[in-house]
Amino acid sequence: MRKNNFILRLSLLVLLTLSGCSSEPTFMTNVLNHTSLSSASERHTVLSFDDPSYWQRSPATIWANIQEVSLPQLQASTTNSNPDAAAWIKLAIISKENSDNTTQLINQLNAWRKENPNHPGNQLFPSDSSLSALQSATPKRIALLLPLEGQYGVEGAAIRDGFMGAYFAEHSKTNTEQTISFYDTSKNPNIVSLYQEAISKGADVVIGPLLKSDVQQIRNAGNFPVPTIALNYSDSGSLPNNFYEFGLSQIDEAKQVADKAWQTGMSRALIIAPQSEWGQRVSKNVIAKWQENGGTITDSLYFNEQTKLSKAIARLLKVNPRTDFDKENKNKDMAALEQQRRQDFDVVFLIAPPQSAREIVPLLRFYYVTKPPIYATSSVYSGAPSPEKDTDLNGVIFTDTPWTLNSATTSPSSVDTHVNTNRLFAVGKDAYLISTDLQRFTTLPNFPIYGATGALTLTSQHQFYRRLPWAQFHEGHPT
Repeated sequence: MRKNNFILRLSLLVLLTLSGCSSEPTFMTNVLNHTSLSSASERHTVLSFDDPSYWQRSPATIWANIQEVSLPQLQASTTNSNPDAAAWIKLAIISKENSDNTTQLINQLNAWRKENPNHPGNQLFPSDSSLSALQSATPKRIALLLPLEGQYGVEGAAIRDGFMGAYFAEHSKTNTEQTISFYDTSKNPNIVSLYQEAISKGADVVIGPLLKSDVQQIRNAGNFPVPTIALNYSDSGSLPNNFYEFGLSQIDEAKQVADKAWQTGMSRALIIAPQSEWGQRVSKNVIAKWQENGGTITDSLYFNEQTKLSKAIARLLKVNPRTDFDKENKNKDMAALEQQRRQDFDVVFLIAPPQSAREIVPLLRFYYVTKPPIYATSSVYSGAPSPEKDTDLNGVIFTDTPWTLNSATTSPSSVDTHVNTNRLFAVGKDAYLISTDLQRFTTLPNFPIYGATGALTLTSQHQFYRRLPWAQFHEGHPT
């Protein structure tokens, strides 16, 4: 454990500084009342399209569930004999296939509505006039406020590169001319003056800053003449007009982890997390969402650099290693040994960076946690394929950005990169998408943009919410 102290501290420092909190989206804003997926009647969502009860739920629940189905799976299900079901599936395919092309999306949605005038899916839409009037006003001058040198220069450069990659990809398709300007926040700590400089030079959209303290500084200024998309989260409270927040929120992930475990039938949890500000904040949100759903926390373990994890986890599981090992050597009765640990939990929530998780998970298995699933946030994965190390994480279910998970299967590497580099590249890509299509998020709130960081929607608090895909470690690979 001690040999990884420096890496652990570095990982937590980056996450602490770059992470904030955001709100859950008010799903189907101004269209449907929010329907909780954790209600008693609709809790277990793992159903086949062929099950009639899948299509007998509320439109909000059907839409929330079907959006989590992959595009290939949807395309393979278009022959569903239930007309309403077939229309739902077609609507979900339209949403995914055209998510980053608003003009094409509107054309396809209008065609679907003409074909299905009485379908319950029509509750997802605003009025005909507002849908027809939606126009994407592409900004001509975009300014980015990022640290490009110093302590956070690597993170700022990753966002810059992702943003420019998205810009050049769009330019190659549409020949859209835009002026992109960068302002290095590592050289000027007065973020407000940098912002004002960008405005004075004609920026019609500003993206950044990145660091939480800088976001708080610019938000406190309170005057935003053009749309401004901060890449982190300020303290709680309503945001000023024209001010938005977008970033890698571990709080959003924490809530999704709690929801996922609840939806699959679990109800009693153990939680393991670092005894740090970051660990406390993330675990607090897991616990709050879990209890809101109806779950209970049986026990918890908060560890630090001095914690002897082998002993701490044995105590958490109420296992006496010496007694159990004596029994194992005498009787070889592993089924009986598994009964020696506490039985009052059916899921484990693990909030930990990779180095700690690779030590904790084998200990949980060693002390007979073989059947209860282990759920984790993206912090459990370094972001770079490392199967020789991540074999210790086999079986762990976690959520992460589509960009990171796709990279895990297409760009294998034997060397771990910086814990956040790939994910922040994805932030840059999606920041470009958001900057060019802001009106889309308010006019079509129920049709996410499926970006590199997740399925993006906008909350009523002007914060972008990311719904993430799921993966599980098999043979050291996220799949």
